[in-house]
Amino acid sequence: MRKYTFSRTELSRAFGIDTATLGTGSARTGFSFGKVGPGVTSEPHRHDEIEAFVVLSGAGKVTTDLGEISVEAGDVVLFHPFEAHVLRNDGNKDLDFVDVYWRDGEAALDAAAKTTARRGPTFVFSAPPTPNGDLHLGHLSGPYFGADVHTRFLRMKGVEAYHLTGSDDYQSYVATRAATDQCTPANVARYYSDEIRATLALLDCDVHSFQATMGDDGYREFQAACFRTLLTSTAVDLRQSPALFDAVTGHYLYEPDVRGLCPDCGGSAAGNICEECGAPNLCHDLGAARSRQSAEAPLVGSLRRPELVLERCYDNIDRHLRASGVPLRILDLFARLRQRGELSLPITHPSDWGLPAEGFPGQVIWVWPEMAFGFLYNIQALGRSMGRDWKAEMPGNDWQIVHFFGFDNSFYHALLYPALYAEVFSHWTPRIRYHVNEFYLLDGKKFSTSCRHAVWGKDVLSPKTVDVVRLHLGLTRPEGERTDFTLDALRRTENEVFQSIWLNWLEALNQEIKHVFAGRVPDAGDWSPVDRAFFARIEIYRAAMERAYSDEGFSVRRAATQVCEFVRDCVIYRGAQDFAAARRFYPARNRTSLALQTTAAAILAPTLAPLMPRFARTLARGIDGVSTETWPRSVQRLAPGTRFDLRPVLVFYAKSGNPHLDEEEAL
Repeated sequence: MRKYTFSRTELSRAFGIDTATLGTGSARTGFSFGKVGPGVTSEPHRHDEIEAFVVLSGAGKVTTDLGEISVEAGDVVLFHPFEAHVLRNDGNKDLDFVDVYWRDGEAALDAAAKTTARRGPTFVFSAPPTPNGDLHLGHLSGPYFGADVHTRFLRMKGVEAYHLTGSDDYQSYVATRAATDQCTPANVARYYSDEIRATLALLDCDVHSFQATMGDDGYREFQAACFRTLLTSTAVDLRQSPALFDAVTGHYLYEPDVRGLCPDCGGSAAGNICEECGAPNLCHDLGAARSRQSAEAPLVGSLRRPELVLERCYDNIDRHLRASGVPLRILDLFARLRQRGELSLPITHPSDWGLPAEGFPGQVIWVWPEMAFGFLYNIQALGRSMGRDWKAEMPGNDWQIVHFFGFDNSFYHALLYPALYAEVFSHWTPRIRYHVNEFYLLDGKKFSTSCRHAVWGKDVLSPKTVDVVRLHLGLTRPEGERTDFTLDALRRTENEVFQSIWLNWLEALNQEIKHVFAGRVPDAGDWSPVDRAFFARIEIYRAAMERAYSDEGFSVRRAATQVCEFVRDCVIYRGAQDFAAARRFYPARNRTSLALQTTAAAILAPTLAPLMPRFARTLARGIDGVSTETWPRSVQRLAPGTRFDLRPVLVFYAKSGNPHLDEEEAL
């Protein structure tokens, strides 16, 4: 027997509330005491333990992944492993509780393997591309490919999910391209917006709403209303603050007009953001700043503008990041920003290209806050096209938003936008998940539109090559690290993986089913231990692909790698059964081998549908009863007599037909 005595002097801060450890009952069990003051809310968090709150006094609310409940003295609340929970005291006296927790390894593993149930619609956003050029493979490999794969999977799982993007027409980079091409920014935006949409279609990206930001009066009115509300926020001040100007032309410098050394990491950075470390800058704080317009060192002047005082938003940002489960690299970016001290971001800039900032003649709304609110307008536009009453000015708490973007945009998407939402939509608690990719390199260097160091999507994409390109982008996608693209590597994926391994196996299997069983799946006969192990391996593969596509474990690279490993396993399994004399003398064993291989080929179709939709559909058409519309809940062996004819997929993919993949010379 043990006795623990609690003293309020032992309280310390943990998870945003006052706690005291009472001791541990064993290596797997623990006890603590907690006190939540009036109006205090604990930080969102989750554990691998099973946990129970025993409320001793006071009243409040507990919020979890599944909803919100009221609690008072005498209530006990049980949390499963990894169930996010928040305790809020909405009364006028302390809420005291005892926390009891214990570890159950099997329960934790079971919970980790499950995907989170979704309520309400899910809106998957790929970062709106800047229409100052077409999309190259560096662009496509990241947000657009990732968002398409994830959305396809969610829809197969029965989730009401939509992929949304658009053209970010008012970006300053559009005006820069227009000056180079000696035309208007509007013409540049319209032309490249159309080109971008065509390239996304070539990649087989299903986009349910593509929102162009020009020419929509409703969009302009909504942005103006959001701007007016933002100006009333206590986080926004009207300030006369430093600004950077070209020494010769007197032109205001920001974004593409200026480069220098990042004040955070010291590396080379463009105006307003550092692509290397992700930190924002104010242009005038760049080291060794240089203007794009002249060789003279820029001059520091001042401008009167509304500015978002970011440190006033840190509590809201922190709560959001904890609840959303962002990658640690984004948490590191936020921590570095907080260490820099005061940071006030102008939300308008002098320019003649952009949405006018009411009350600030000659200035436009900065395009990044515009984008934050543009996401909500895009949801409204999608709803209007479907007859759904989704209102941008009243975002729903049941909306699940998922953002796909490159790390260089992390500050805007994961830090700035939640801060803006908290100031403009105080009634809304955004539910946002983030998927971030790194840079995709071309022959060891960054893809560059301006330097023409790029392989454009239209160079390699066609109906016959799109699946190979998607497979290769999946195998080399820059997730957590920078990866490299070469045309030689793409050719190897086509010739040495897709053609030589995948199609050769399917061809051999199809021929044997055709000649021995008249194109029908045989019934299994005698099962060896190897057969049983292979059957189990098919289910292991299916479950692994489900995890790789899901929000919790999302990784296109892992999915592509797993399917390649699985097909190699199928080839190895077939090779171990490929003995002519044994097939004649032990036909029951041969039937089992073929029945299992047809089952493996059948499971490829739905599990490949998010990654390689065109190939998956063609493969499914050759096997009766196989669908790419729904995700398989488990592996089911094909019924004996099922039609199995893979000629359509074998004929269509027999040769790429694309000179960029077949020729030996590089671009």
